[in-house]
Amino acid sequence: MKKLFKRIVVAAVTAGVLCSVPLMAACDSAHPEALIKISYDGEIYELNYKLYRNMYPQTVKHFIELADAGFYNNTIIHSYEASYFYGGGYAYNAEGYESSYEVDYEEGELAMRDYFENNSKESEYYDLAMNGVLTPSVYSDYIDGHYVTPALPTVIGEVGDTHKILNGALTGGFGALRMYYSSKDLEADAVVYLDKDNNEDGAILDNYLEHSATSMFSIQTSSSSGSTSYCIFGQLIDTQPLTDLTEAISEGSSIAVSDVPIDQYDVMIDYTNYDDFTVRDIPIIVLSVEITKR
Repeated sequence: MKKLFKRIVVAAVTAGVLCSVPLMAACDSAHPEALIKISYDGEIYELNYKLYRNMYPQTVKHFIELADAGFYNNTIIHSYEASYFYGGGYAYNAEGYESSYEVDYEEGELAMRDYFENNSKESEYYDLAMNGVLTPSVYSDYIDGHYVTPALPTVIGEVGDTHKILNGALTGGFGALRMYYSSKDLEADAVVYLDKDNNEDGAILDNYLEHSATSMFSIQTSSSSGSTSYCIFGQLIDTQPLTDLTEAISEGSSIAVSDVPIDQYDVMIDYTNYDDFTVRDIPIIVLSVEITKR
């Protein structure tokens, strides 16, 4: 009986510790899970991910909020390279647009560039921010003697100098789920709270332009450790579906699209307003992103 009582006490204390972790309200798990369904050439590939909220609470929270809002549903993989691909920034045959992926692909580079411009999800992302769907950023600007938090949330709070992760880091590898830390077109003196150590005010202030991320996600298809410019916040539970998908995609052809305008509110490349994409002849469609464990 005493042993049973001790076990109950230990379990209760453990639960209390987990529930006290910042940003893990209501006893949310340390490792939520997400299901990303991708369609390619008539086949559906289901990628099951383990997310690391214990390491990257803000990034995971942001990703879950976008998934819950349906932001990633029916989007295309707009840039496919040998070692990674990007998704989430452009709708696939979005209702209300005249542009069609299949038609524009046949028309060539110029038409595909127009497709990206017409099917950008910039306005939807901005609307989610303005309507309070996304958790506000800790970015603050010093205005009239006090800090003011604007209504444009981004991913924040996990990186230090030169993008070093402050509270642990995943090492990438095949299937790593990541977001790119990019610059934003904001005031040079904009700051972000990074850490509470060794600062009399309870926070270290650093340049916001070095510590922001896009709403787009990237999936690594190489086995390398990845770049420190990325926050890797999820890993595949089973790599076989992604292996099957990349093998199928490799049999197709591609078209290079240069000088694609980058969203004003969701910049994904450092210090530029344009980027070059490589798209496949058959659209790679993100059918849905669903949070299956919270």
